[in-house]
Amino acid sequence: MDARKKRQGWTLGWHALGACWLAWLALLPAPARAWGHQGHAVVGAIADQLLTPQARAGLQHDLGLRLAQAGPWADCAKGVNLGAHGFEYAVDERWASPACARFETPAGIRAMQDFVARNWDSCGQRRDCHKVYHYTDVAYQRDRYKMGFVGTNDHDLVHAVNAAIAQLQGRPVPPPFNLKTRAEALLLLAHWVGDLHQPLHVGALYLDADAQPIDPDAPGGSAAFETRGGNSIELARGGNLHALWDDIPDGLRADAIPPRMLQQARALRLSRTPPARWAQTWASDTLRVSHLAFDGLSLSPAATPKGGRIWTAVFDDEDAYRARREQLQTLQLSKAGARLAQLVNALYPAPP
Repeated sequence: MDARKKRQGWTLGWHALGACWLAWLALLPAPARAWGHQGHAVVGAIADQLLTPQARAGLQHDLGLRLAQAGPWADCAKGVNLGAHGFEYAVDERWASPACARFETPAGIRAMQDFVARNWDSCGQRRDCHKVYHYTDVAYQRDRYKMGFVGTNDHDLVHAVNAAIAQLQGRPVPPPFNLKTRAEALLLLAHWVGDLHQPLHVGALYLDADAQPIDPDAPGGSAAFETRGGNSIELARGGNLHALWDDIPDGLRADAIPPRMLQQARALRLSRTPPARWAQTWASDTLRVSHLAFDGLSLSPAATPKGGRIWTAVFDDEDAYRARREQLQTLQLSKAGARLAQLVNALYPAPP
């Protein structure tokens, strides 16, 4: 059967967002085309402009970096691996970034090695536990993040953010996280809050054997196969779906944030609950828009090279998909910057 026909019946419906949401997106700068280091730097740069004087001073005292500079650190640390002589750092071409250069001093490399060593096999898997702190995989059909859903666990992204908050509030850091200093927690928060707003770091597509979407938390959902945040969905034109959503619009730079993005960040409604609940609330918000990453795709049944499942996707209308993706990415970056600033401001309150 034609891949497009197979996909019929599960287009999620862009129109469901409504005219108000479209009008909000229309206010954003028209992007051309990365939550790579550039994306995390943009989130940090927005947050830097929204900090209180107390937060700015506290950040300088504890970290000595702007949030725009700190944002890429957690990806830079992915260059640390366990070798014949212990934990060694080498530039990983998958995460290669000029933003990592500031951390590649002897002291900076030791700090990355120390973090990875403490968070290497503490989460129940043999290696790379620190890498799984960057995401949670809740089915896009869910309307909120809730512990116990398929794809959640005690070492997912939501719990990682809460662990860093605990470190900065002087509370015990829950296992399996092993955080050491305020500076380390700030470096991680500057990155993880950005990840929390990337749709494919939160919302997930699960498929059955016929490449039809399935809710793994619904009756009969045990037959679902995970797509690993879109990493297992290859695009017919090259690359994979996750990498596509990690790319931010070309015109966005940390040193030239568009005024309208700052306006949107300043206008975003602040969370009223205690900070320990913010990560779950923000994850739920991201989850509710994550279905847009899967709308407008036609998937072929999975191939199984080397035992893994790989699906191939084609766009129903590539230009429309690209425009929608870039608008949503820009909106999510603005939200992430605003919320990172709110969190850091809350961690450095003004004196009474």
